[in-house]
Amino acid sequence: MDAKSIGVYDSGVGGLTVVKAIMSAAPGWPIVYCADTARVPYGEKPREHIIRFAREIISFLAAQGAAVVACACNTSSALALPVVGAEYGFPVVGMIEPGARAAVRATRNGRIGVIATTNTARSRAYAAAIGRIDPLVQVFEQACPLLVPMIEQGEVSGGYVREVLSGYLAPLVRAGVDTVVYGCTHYPYLEDEVRAVVGPHVSLVDPAVSVAATVRAALDCCTGRAGVRSRTEAVSYRFFTSGDPEEFRRIARVLLGWELEAVDHVTFSAPRPCWGVQKGDKWDAAYDTRE
Repeated sequence: MDAKSIGVYDSGVGGLTVVKAIMSAAPGWPIVYCADTARVPYGEKPREHIIRFAREIISFLAAQGAAVVACACNTSSALALPVVGAEYGFPVVGMIEPGARAAVRATRNGRIGVIATTNTARSRAYAAAIGRIDPLVQVFEQACPLLVPMIEQGEVSGGYVREVLSGYLAPLVRAGVDTVVYGCTHYPYLEDEVRAVVGPHVSLVDPAVSVAATVRAALDCCTGRAGVRSRTEAVSYRFFTSGDPEEFRRIARVLLGWELEAVDHVTFSAPRPCWGVQKGDKWDAAYDTRE
């Protein structure tokens, strides 16, 4: 198949923030988005599972004609792309390096905080990437396992969200960071609540903008054409999910105000859901560890 589209994937709706940035950076390019919502979130799953998921989804996007794939998932970028990124005959762009570059540009005091899933924080991928750019910068990474399940249910504001964020962000505030990186593509949906906790003088870095610029540069290189296609060409945006298409449409409408005309279902290997389970007015991450 002639490679004519940009492939984007994430464990759920978080990657739509990257899709939005790519639409601005490479207008006119068709986009195929795959949300692995049947297996969301990735943040607590074993590394070998994340690698398998990445291979399945990137191969699917390749079959859809992707010229470039953006891995709009920090966990997959940190754990899977170092293994599988070079297995394909087209660029696979991750979140970590572009996000690290943006963070180093933003910091003024050389103290950067990263909020991320457990797997991303444990990998220290951001600390390593930032250290390669500027070894003098100090990086403080904070795992936030409850956030993705809440966001996937459309919970992005309110007293409990603020309470959870305050607990996660407190160590970064005490460390004196002047920059906080969203180390998960879901977290920009919490922008107002994060800002309320950290105050007006801390820079909030969403790697999506830098990822979109990297995708456009990759398109220019690998297709031999400019990142902007003719506006006379029909543009298509296709959305796939391994979970419930109607639920995905609902959450996209709640979080971004997007009315998606159609979302198609795609089946990968046996899904093992890892949803947030509401207990009273609290949330708890539920993860099935069975093979």
